[in-house]
Amino acid sequence: LCIACSLYKVACKAPITCTMYKAVLALAASAGAFAPSAHPRATVVPQGVPLANGAMEFDRVCREWRCKYEGDKATSASLEACSKVLDEYLPELKKIDGVTVNRLVCGGCLDFKVMVTQPLEGYGPWEEAGHPPEADFIAKLKAIPGVSQVETQTITNMVL
Repeated sequence: LCIACSLYKVACKAPITCTMYKAVLALAASAGAFAPSAHPRATVVPQGVPLANGAMEFDRVCREWRCKYEGDKATSASLEACSKVLDEYLPELKKIDGVTVNRLVCGGCLDFKVMVTQPLEGYGPWEEAGHPPEADFIAKLKAIPGVSQVETQTITNMVL
């Protein structure tokens, strides 16, 4: 049996004259047509703003508010206070058109992060207004005992 016929468990005369063998060879030879292009982005119409010479793009912008808390993540009073500040401002944040809000906590490096992400077209006006309620949120984080390194950052975002 040839390899093709043994895979499909059919009778085979000989690999040179076998129809199944020839079909598998033809498929293998044309498989390159299904392989990813060496330049996959060259034919893609960008949906967002291109970065890295067109190798990637973004269509959402994220404003990150972050700080370090102290103590164990399971019992930290400062982390609990950070959570309460987020609870206070979450309803206001969710009123922003198209926004998604994510909370990230790392128990290893003691990070507390809030990521407010919105479509590109809505970000400009929010940025011009000062990212409300960012100033109040940040001020409350800074007032929490045990919280340090309170920072903000603007990050591009693309759901893949």
